[in-house]
Amino acid sequence: MKKRCLLLLILLAVSLLGGCVENKYLESLGMITAVGYDESDNNELQGTIVLYQFNPAMQDVEKVLSSQANTTKGARLSLNFDTDHKLVSGQLRIAIYGRELAGKGISHLVDTLERDSSIGNMVYLAVSDTTAEDILTYEMTEKHSNKGTYLYNLVKQNVESELLIAPTLQEFITDTGSVGKDPILPILSASEGTLNIKGFALFHKDRFVKEIKNEDLFYIRSIIENYNTAGSVEVGLPLEPFKSHISRDDNSNREEMNEEEKIFIVLDSIKSDHHIKAGKQKKPTFTIKLKIDARLHEITEKLKLSEPKIMKLVEKETSKYIKKNIMKNIKMLQEAKVDPIGFGMEYKTVRNHGSLTQEEWDNLYKDATFDVKVELNLIRTGVTD
Repeated sequence: MKKRCLLLLILLAVSLLGGCVENKYLESLGMITAVGYDESDNNELQGTIVLYQFNPAMQDVEKVLSSQANTTKGARLSLNFDTDHKLVSGQLRIAIYGRELAGKGISHLVDTLERDSSIGNMVYLAVSDTTAEDILTYEMTEKHSNKGTYLYNLVKQNVESELLIAPTLQEFITDTGSVGKDPILPILSASEGTLNIKGFALFHKDRFVKEIKNEDLFYIRSIIENYNTAGSVEVGLPLEPFKSHISRDDNSNREEMNEEEKIFIVLDSIKSDHHIKAGKQKKPTFTIKLKIDARLHEITEKLKLSEPKIMKLVEKETSKYIKKNIMKNIKMLQEAKVDPIGFGMEYKTVRNHGSLTQEEWDNLYKDATFDVKVELNLIRTGVTD
């Protein structure tokens, strides 16, 4: 019995001592949650980091450090002189690249992240509307415990809501290393006391070459990935086809309708299925079929949606609208010489072009033709405005 009591006391003492050591160890660490890179005035690399410093006596403690060097590791070494905490990368959540730097290519910087064994491949990447330093040093009206964590959650919740494509380190490396596929990253902006996603950066390999607005991403994303219940989109349809179906009590002057008037519809609970097929001829031709099931969540005019012919009209006009915008965005991608959808990979597979180079695909892509078919099925209706 005495031996058992003695053993229990020893185990208890060891666990308590272990806890003390662990606390002291955490207190000595500066856990990097975000990094940012810009090109400095003297052509060096400017690195900015956001740290989480553990302090049991306080809530989350944030510290932002910045330094210049020729390499990312050089900047990291320099930053060590600015803190009494040991810098560690295991909690890195997001890496941000300044707009000017991203336009010159970031593969060498991304490669550094990939080579760091302490950094996971699900780290998010983003581009700053101005500089990465501007984003990471911005004073937000609503205080957050750690800006790196906030930015990670900002991107994460939009990925989970299917409003953007997951901009992970793994996806970026895969896309830049593939012939016929380019990355897309979110663009972060600082304004009116908050940080937000203001658009998306289209890359040709590792260079940022074109910005698109948030509302255009739906039409690009819909033929890259399938939606599964969380997606939503607002469309503005010409009012003319619906003129005779709008209730007269609310619209007594529809005879004098402006041609530019629109009826706005919000679709949500979107489920989609897309197929892209390349033709076998030498000139790239693609057939794109997109099938969408969605709920009509909101509409800005009073229509008798209980009548099948009116629902069919809404489906027809919305399908035409989505097709038009997909075609418009594909043309934009061709003109910008970027291929985030992966048409080149599909062409390469169908024609067995195992040796197709990026330069060869760039020359073929600009003359590619596309046949887009969209089928929308409204599964139920929601509220009307």
